[in-house]
Amino acid sequence: MRNFNENYSLVRGLHAVVGGDTVDIYLNGNPFFYNIKFTDFTPYVYVPEGKYTVEVFLRDEKENPIVQGIIDITSCELMTIAIAGENDKCIEIIPIEEEMTIPEGNQSKARFIHLVPNGRPVDILLDKEMVLEDVEYKEVTPYTDVDPKTYQVDVLLNENGQLIRQIRVTINPGRIYSFYALGNKPNFQIFQSLDGATFMK
Repeated sequence: MRNFNENYSLVRGLHAVVGGDTVDIYLNGNPFFYNIKFTDFTPYVYVPEGKYTVEVFLRDEKENPIVQGIIDITSCELMTIAIAGENDKCIEIIPIEEEMTIPEGNQSKARFIHLVPNGRPVDILLDKEMVLEDVEYKEVTPYTDVDPKTYQVDVLLNENGQLIRQIRVTINPGRIYSFYALGNKPNFQIFQSLDGATFMK
């Protein structure tokens, strides 16, 4: 993953459909990833630039996709293709672009992605300090510079400040993180994912 061919990008998939069955993902009629379960991140794969039809099928099926859509992949980018929704209904394909610039020195970057389909807008606190406000379903926040350390992360309902999730996370220096909220209220979880650029140093 260290070097891009100028006509390629690196793409991975994410299964974020609550209650969804195991799926296969096809690009332009060709198998892209097999046997993806809920909360699975696939490995990154080189994909030539171009316009792609994305089809998501139940595992081992090749007819009647549960969702399909068109995405554009340009050269030299990083992308996560998320499928999101609930119980195989109202499923969407959400292309999520990733930061390409590696943080310098000890600095790191992080962002929050709200993929809880019945979840209300939330606020995010790091060590009791507000860093993100009113993050809605399907929202991908900008990256925030963060110092490397272990943080307490509090997720609060924006409407009334109720604490609905609390975790501790460790941020290592020179890394790029995306924190994905996946699942269904009240039992959603926060998944800490290293973005692709981290591996290109």
